[in-house]
Amino acid sequence: MAALPELGSPAPIAEPLGEVRGPAVVAFLRHVGCPFAEATMNSLSAAATLHPEIDWVAVSHAALGPTDHWCSAIGASHLVRLVIDEERSAYGGWGLGLTGLRHFAGGRSLSAVADLARKGIRNRHPVGTRWQGAGTFAVDADGNVVWRHVPKYAGSLPDLNDAAVAALR
Repeated sequence: MAALPELGSPAPIAEPLGEVRGPAVVAFLRHVGCPFAEATMNSLSAAATLHPEIDWVAVSHAALGPTDHWCSAIGASHLVRLVIDEERSAYGGWGLGLTGLRHFAGGRSLSAVADLARKGIRNRHPVGTRWQGAGTFAVDADGNVVWRHVPKYAGSLPDLNDAAVAALR
């Protein structure tokens, strides 16, 4: 696994994602069916509508079929480009590895999942590993990583407005 890309450094090139040309926001999802992934995808969909000049990308490590089914079930926007990374090569290329039990079952994450449940977002037939860490990155027009959010716990979600502002600078 590579190190997390430093701010100002070129965006990693890792298949199947390949080269990211900005302005772009790339969100690596925990797993299909995860409430935090659903909340992130909902935010990506809303942001893509507000900022169509940005390439909004969601990376899933579930197969295409389950990912498409999940996206349909949650009403994900077709403005968000999906990349399927079953081998998690791009995750590793961007420095995102596996997490521990406290990451997704600790107090802060359990509180966050309860908040999402009150909003109607619940665990949906998970596909993929719950251990996979998430991360969201903004890439500018020069191809450099200019913003990143790597959650310290699963319930820490990215501020996509901040990501969009950074990507467009």
